[in-house]
Amino acid sequence: SEPNFVSSYDIGNFTYFFFRENAVEHDCGKTVFSRAARVCKNDIGGKFVLEDTWTTFMKARLNCSRPGEIPFYYNELQSTFFLPELDLIYGIFTTNVNSIAASAVCVFNLSAITQAFNGPFKYQENSRSAWLPYPNPNPNFQCGTMDQGLYANLTERNLQDAQKFFLMHEVVQPVIPIPYFMEDNSRFSHVVVDVVQGKDMLFHIIYLATDYGTIKKVLAPMNQTSSSCLLEEIELLPKSQREPIRSLQILHSQSVLFVGLQEHVIKVPLKRCPFYKTYSACIGSQDPYCGWDMVMKKCTTLEESLSMSQWEQSITVCPMRNLTVDGHFGTWSQWKPCTHTDGTSVGSCLCRTRVCDSPAPQCGGWLCEGPTMEIANCSRNGGWTPWTSWSPCSTTCGIGFQVRQRSCSNPTPRHGGRVCVGQNREERYCNEHLLCPPHVFWTGWGPWERCTAQCGGGIQARRRTCENGPDCPGCSVEYQPCNTNACPELKKTTPWTPWTPVNISDNGGHYEQRFRYTCKARLPDPNLLEVGRQRIEMRYCSSDGTSGCSTDG
Repeated sequence: SEPNFVSSYDIGNFTYFFFRENAVEHDCGKTVFSRAARVCKNDIGGKFVLEDTWTTFMKARLNCSRPGEIPFYYNELQSTFFLPELDLIYGIFTTNVNSIAASAVCVFNLSAITQAFNGPFKYQENSRSAWLPYPNPNPNFQCGTMDQGLYANLTERNLQDAQKFFLMHEVVQPVIPIPYFMEDNSRFSHVVVDVVQGKDMLFHIIYLATDYGTIKKVLAPMNQTSSSCLLEEIELLPKSQREPIRSLQILHSQSVLFVGLQEHVIKVPLKRCPFYKTYSACIGSQDPYCGWDMVMKKCTTLEESLSMSQWEQSITVCPMRNLTVDGHFGTWSQWKPCTHTDGTSVGSCLCRTRVCDSPAPQCGGWLCEGPTMEIANCSRNGGWTPWTSWSPCSTTCGIGFQVRQRSCSNPTPRHGGRVCVGQNREERYCNEHLLCPPHVFWTGWGPWERCTAQCGGGIQARRRTCENGPDCPGCSVEYQPCNTNACPELKKTTPWTPWTPVNISDNGGHYEQRFRYTCKARLPDPNLLEVGRQRIEMRYCSSDGTSGCSTDG
């Protein structure tokens, strides 16, 4: 029957399988039915008949259809999700790939599956016979224990019956006749379900992966009479980059979806309340995760609210899909290598992008403001600045040189770009033909001449000569003091003058006197000449000549 298994679950003593296969009981051409099957976990097969083959295997058809005078069947099961706390199986059913695309979500209770397995079998005696119901000899079959062994109480007939009777006559019906959610012209591939505590009740949120790479967020019917609501369609990638979704998993503890694509995994938060910026947008979204916190004045989850009594939520109708929605950017992508053109050269950069899809603008809403791409660490080849002007000639006459420069900063090379090729400095000769006049200059100073005085301060001179002309600036003679040390004091005494009489008489005698002078001077300055004190000698001459004054002495 070419089964295509979709999922399996361990539930109690049974293992349940969900699959689709060619319908052997269908008489009018080839078609595919979806099945639920079960087998005891401890089924080890028969002893002789059906050895190494399951003896407790049973399967029943799953019905997912749009009711009407002629029901429209969604025959091909694509994905399931089990809610163990409620014993509910959510399933995605689609039409055959060769027919018009259509998808539906049907939900089955585990008790309905058990009821079908407790009913009669469907059996065909031979290929020419019709498929007819056959009574179930053990309508409340329970798996045996491992100690007992499943085949301990089975007879050969029971084993033979197990080989013939495994297709159930009754069809497993969904919890409500109408599928929870239906959509034409699209195919769903994966389903996960989250149970959300709202302000007043629990809600089931169904996440459906589409064949064109988006995720539909659907609010399941809240009762038998209500219908489901499409709350949001989550765009994972820009339209030009969409690809089929390979897997879809939910992590309830972190409230996130993990979406598997061909080469990477995308993490999608389930609670997207910050996207609703106003009270009307928050309440109008009909999102069970979200409500308006009257204290914080923003859209929050129930857990984030400061007070449940101040947290407002009203899930009554489906959201209006044509409400104006302002666009907001999604998160930045990872940095990736990219190229850029700078004039005639091509360099490498790191680029990242973001898309205006969280949410995308709808019904006249504002477009996102800001750049959609950021570029960093671009390699850039260096370029020369223009040459500067030539500098003034280094000489006013005769051969000199001039300089001009440029720098590798137009632009400066960076992030691996090429440096500039060539010289950053050029020189050239100048004034080659402008001869300089003869150079007029002083010769070096000659030696100092002899000092004009040996002591007491004199003057000495030195001389130089002007070469190549008479007009050298400055003096040709330079003077300086010399021998400034004080001269020693010189004394000179004059000879005695002759004796001369003095008009003094004493007893007939008279006196005579003579003189001499002492000169002192600090040469060579005549102003320092000093006249010493006069020295006088006197002698007495007696009249009788006894005093010896007769001659000069």
